[in-house]
Amino acid sequence: MPNATLTPHDMAGLMHRTATPSSAIVEELRSLACSADYPLVLRRSAQLAARASQSDDPYTLACGLVELSEEGTLSALLAIESLVGVDHRLADEALTDLLSHPDQLVRRHAGWRLGERHATRRAIPALLDLLTVGGIDTMHAHRTLRCWAESVGPSIMRQTISRFVVEPDPAARARLVDLLGVIGRDADEVLLHVAMDVDEVTGVRAAAIGALGERLSPRIDDALHQLASLDEVLGTEAALALNSRAFSGWPPHDPADERGLRIAQLVLASGLDGQLSLGGRGDTGGVASLLVSLGEALAHRPDVDHVLTIGRGTTTDAVIGPLSSSRIPLSYGMVAFGDEVRSAATPDEFWEHLPAIERGIRRVLRLAGPVDLLHLRMADVGTVAGAVVASSLGLPICFSVAPDPHNVVDSLHSRGELDDESFLRLATDTHVWFRARLIERLAREADRLALFPRREPMEFLDDIGAGREGSLQHVAVVAEGIDINMLDRAAERFSAAAAVARRGDVLDDLAAMIPESRRGLPLVLSVGRMNPVKGMERVVSAWAGDQRLVDSCNLVIVGGDLDHPSQTELTVLAAIDRVLPATDPRRAGLVLLGGRPRADVARLLVATVSGRAADWSGGGVYVDGALKEEFGLAVLEAMAAGLVVVAPCTGGPSTYVEHGDTGVLVDPADDLGVAIRDAFGLVARPGRAQRARTMVEERYSIETMAAQLVDLYRPAMALR
Repeated sequence: MPNATLTPHDMAGLMHRTATPSSAIVEELRSLACSADYPLVLRRSAQLAARASQSDDPYTLACGLVELSEEGTLSALLAIESLVGVDHRLADEALTDLLSHPDQLVRRHAGWRLGERHATRRAIPALLDLLTVGGIDTMHAHRTLRCWAESVGPSIMRQTISRFVVEPDPAARARLVDLLGVIGRDADEVLLHVAMDVDEVTGVRAAAIGALGERLSPRIDDALHQLASLDEVLGTEAALALNSRAFSGWPPHDPADERGLRIAQLVLASGLDGQLSLGGRGDTGGVASLLVSLGEALAHRPDVDHVLTIGRGTTTDAVIGPLSSSRIPLSYGMVAFGDEVRSAATPDEFWEHLPAIERGIRRVLRLAGPVDLLHLRMADVGTVAGAVVASSLGLPICFSVAPDPHNVVDSLHSRGELDDESFLRLATDTHVWFRARLIERLAREADRLALFPRREPMEFLDDIGAGREGSLQHVAVVAEGIDINMLDRAAERFSAAAAVARRGDVLDDLAAMIPESRRGLPLVLSVGRMNPVKGMERVVSAWAGDQRLVDSCNLVIVGGDLDHPSQTELTVLAAIDRVLPATDPRRAGLVLLGGRPRADVARLLVATVSGRAADWSGGGVYVDGALKEEFGLAVLEAMAAGLVVVAPCTGGPSTYVEHGDTGVLVDPADDLGVAIRDAFGLVARPGRAQRARTMVEERYSIETMAAQLVDLYRPAMALR
């Protein structure tokens, strides 16, 4: 074993290794690595790791796992999973050595799982290397070193400071400052020096200021007040830090208080307000729309006192803070992260901002007053941070358990699109392995679980080892809902014959973008973020590749920030341009409307059904181009508005779309263009629109969802 220090006894064991049969666990892992069954790899590796932790011969097992780790990248990942639980120092040595593995994914995996082991001083330099990389690598190293700070904090601090002194990259320096901010009081002087250093880069100073906001001393108070007098970035950061200190306690809860529920919900999306003004842009998608509508529905209930929705905003937004829960039943609190040194333009860049996100969540929760429960939904850094903060405050968690990323792996595997190379690329790019383990852990540990409707919704919990026998968890199947009243208001205001134009109206914007030669055609409408998973380029390709569709309808794509697109949005827009270049005559039938507030989306849905005189005819259809849709809120909204829908047969839509009646369910391998033509054939089907509307009203209204969640939340009050 490279770089490990072995005793003579260990060496003797290794020399006789050939005479010792491999353990059953190692052989099973080796078979798993060769199986090409990637859904099984995710599930079975966790089960085998649990068995490894119970081994009565940890030395032999550790040796076998070291051998396995040298047989390829996938084998190394499987070995790491089981090494974590092996009670022998060889496991620590092996995991430390794997921090120097040539494959980034293996280094990342080892850095992540070392946090579950006792501190190993020899691993600290390699973990600091990982910390400075950025993205999720930084987060894994940060979490491990923070866990180890309780036992070897002084050693970590000395090495971190030494690295900071010689590190030339400002982004790496800011990451090191983030670590100093969580590893003990002895770092106060260093943080103060960095915060006040006029020669230091602004982003690095801002990281130090943020950390100082949670440290109490007269010297720090004086420094923050001095910094708060500065203009722009640093002054605002200092004001935020001071504001955080003013709300450093958690208000006491009176058991005799018979008030209603106080609920907090979290999604790291921008533009979370009553209008969802940034809907469809960047990271503001369906979940953000859901939380805005759900917050309103919950706040209108007599048994709910307050709903706090936590999203992402600017530092100024964070300083302003949520309105007091004593004055209104609904408020929005913003968490700020990212700057010119360390971007946070895409969700993949969010991971490394874990310290700032934790501070922001903690500050908003304290500012809003006592809450009874925090609802987490995503397998992302916001959920990682929210779980940490809730634990520190003794706050119960409700977690919405979605079988994603498990379903992504299942879907790709079932279509024959995965081999070792593509599976490892998926794990590298989308962190599918870590996110799967995050979901599994929260499904076991959360106080309340909300499951998505499925034919066998409880099976997934058993499949991931989170069954409920002997557990105090409260579990319920909760269908997501839509705001039907918003659609009704849009319909009341809409008139196909209206001649009066309103400045800035979304329908006028759409009409102006349809060439004279293509007026009077029905619309194919698709709404969602400009993200590859939403399949916008797939919809464009299907429409452009079918001349009958090009001749008979216009395609309208709603989503994305077209003026200032993110890198992810640029990728999708470039893919659309490749499918349909600007010089292609068919491009005249494609309208890119960009992201719109939710009221605008409601108007577009209604207008696609009814048509608008001289601009487009009624009887359009709605298309969801995703290969897999976890639930499909936009599909439900389209159905409630009266549209025939085209949606993937994988995931949520198959539980509510009646194929051949209210919509067309399409397999990822099937021709999407044919499905769109079939959808137009259903538009005039007698009673179809009313059947869809009735189904949504009875099963998927936002009020129904709110009532189900309150029943799930209510027992949490006894835990506070």
